[in-house]
Amino acid sequence: PVIASLNGITAKGWVEYGKALQQAGADALELNVYYVAADIELSSQAIEDKYLNLLTELRQHVSIPINMKLSSQFSSPLHFIRQLELAGANGVALFNRFYQPDIDLDTLLVSPKIRLSTSDETLLRIRWVALLYGKVKMSIAVTGGFHTIEDVIKALLAGADVTHLCSVLLEKGPQHLKKLLEELAHWLALHEY
Repeated sequence: PVIASLNGITAKGWVEYGKALQQAGADALELNVYYVAADIELSSQAIEDKYLNLLTELRQHVSIPINMKLSSQFSSPLHFIRQLELAGANGVALFNRFYQPDIDLDTLLVSPKIRLSTSDETLLRIRWVALLYGKVKMSIAVTGGFHTIEDVIKALLAGADVTHLCSVLLEKGPQHLKKLLEELAHWLALHEY
């Protein structure tokens, strides 16, 4: 299956591209909503409403499954995820990684820093998957920091249906997937799963 990851800014853009991706044959959409809540006047409820309104609007125009990729910056993630499910989301991916800008001390300018993830990041995701598991009927994915088969197995044991990989594939190439699948099969057989 092809799951199209969609980024956008305006409701019109999300809807137009969502419809176009469905028409092009995507089996599902992942809404990669990348919103940094930097407005001091905007409440946490207003932020959540932005996500819910986007999902509700897009759901009216596409029939394929919609997965919401979230950041860890919500005050009550479990409640919010339940609201997304009630609004029509078919899945959730925990958690998006925000780029962290840095300050160059020589130029005194803000400089973008893009760093690949590390396995240390998985524990936050695994914790929230475990807390969410069994409380929603939607698919649960984890994203951010999954490099080793141990990382993947821990996520699956906690309740994840899907583990996203990116940084490790950038470092080791797509052929690394074969190695991870072989290690997973070995571990499953060894533990009689």
